[in-house]
Amino acid sequence: MSIRGYILFCVLFFYAFSISSFASVLRVAQTAWPPFIMNSPQGRGIAHDLVMEGLINAGSQVEFVEKPWARILKETLKGKSDVIVAIWKTPKREQEYLFTEPYMYNQMAVVSPVEVGFEYHAIEDLKEKRVAMINGYAYAAELSNYQHMYRVSSIDLPNSIRLLLSSRADVLVTDEIVGRWTIKEMGIEAELLHFSQKFLDSSPVHVAVRRTHPQAQEIVNALNLYFKQHGAAQMKLLREKYGVAFP
Repeated sequence: MSIRGYILFCVLFFYAFSISSFASVLRVAQTAWPPFIMNSPQGRGIAHDLVMEGLINAGSQVEFVEKPWARILKETLKGKSDVIVAIWKTPKREQEYLFTEPYMYNQMAVVSPVEVGFEYHAIEDLKEKRVAMINGYAYAAELSNYQHMYRVSSIDLPNSIRLLLSSRADVLVTDEIVGRWTIKEMGIEAELLHFSQKFLDSSPVHVAVRRTHPQAQEIVNALNLYFKQHGAAQMKLLREKYGVAFP
């Protein structure tokens, strides 16, 4: 065999090995998070579709399960799940998982009734405002620690939106895509609510693979390549598919 032929053989062998290394079914999990993760007539959600396509594109066989968040974290560390679709990176989690590069961002918008004419620029703008806050939700520290606003307890985002529209709260804070999707699903006219142009907070979202998986780094590398080559275009198409394609 010539040197050129040998090199070609090695390239093809290692390519085949990288694909076959994902031959065992990857167990993928995430908790419900519409419109990123859900079970709807439109599909299973933006993040679900993007990440699953990335895994399949890399030659993986995949099995997706929707579970409560605490259970996902516990079972993944025990090896009962392999991949978490959408997660924030923390120093503690980096000891337990390998993370992809960010494939989207949680952009936390300040929402208010249009008729009020409120525009958010800095945390001080919330002084003496009634802010609808969901019980148990992990808001950014800047908001959670701000002492000069009035907290209005809410059970969920739809309840917070109703508080705004009934003048029982002045503003709410939510991920922009989640907020716009929820307003649409509630049948509320989008023109009634204003999303401030400046975000209160923006956090990168990653895919995580348990470190104990034998191909963890290869899975992360494959997803990073897919996100780099196709992520932006696919995200645009998925936002159009799920009705959250706004400027």
